[in-house]
Amino acid sequence: MNIDHTSTRRVFELLSRGQFLSANAIKSEIRKLYDEVDEFFTGFESMYAPLGFHLKKGNNYYYFSREGGKQTIEEKIERFYRYIDRLAFFATFAPGFGEGLRFFIKDIVHKCNVETDLNEQLSRLASDKNISTHDKVRDLVDEMRRHGFMDCEDEENEGFIVLSSYNYLKDIVDLIDIDPNNE
Repeated sequence: MNIDHTSTRRVFELLSRGQFLSANAIKSEIRKLYDEVDEFFTGFESMYAPLGFHLKKGNNYYYFSREGGKQTIEEKIERFYRYIDRLAFFATFAPGFGEGLRFFIKDIVHKCNVETDLNEQLSRLASDKNISTHDKVRDLVDEMRRHGFMDCEDEENEGFIVLSSYNYLKDIVDLIDIDPNNE
């Protein structure tokens, strides 16, 4: 096993902050780290486990799961409520919205301007109700980018790609089992 110690440190720095390593990341450094973890998964996994970090593999992405994390179950559920609303917004924008999809902020803005339902969803998500539709969409996409679910391919034209880590959100939401008979 030939794991570069610089890579182990960099992987730890990224994943311990709640980031993801996605196979389709824009930055070549992240793709290289993803490939290295993919090739030497067992070695990386055994290196971080004694520290209480469990390396997990998703559908074309890696992340850490921690023992006894700082967040309570209630805080985690609250955070996922926020993500459910965001997933619903993007699914309304484009059915099948997910890994690998490329989009421009201007396209979402245009659709918000012509579809009342989408615009209402955006308004509910926006922290500042007094900014333009364009700024609301940009803020939402920037939030998803900061959390590692999207990346910018074209700064000038505000072109983005949905990263493989977006599957993490979809997988968690798919695990939620709502029983309509249990009121």
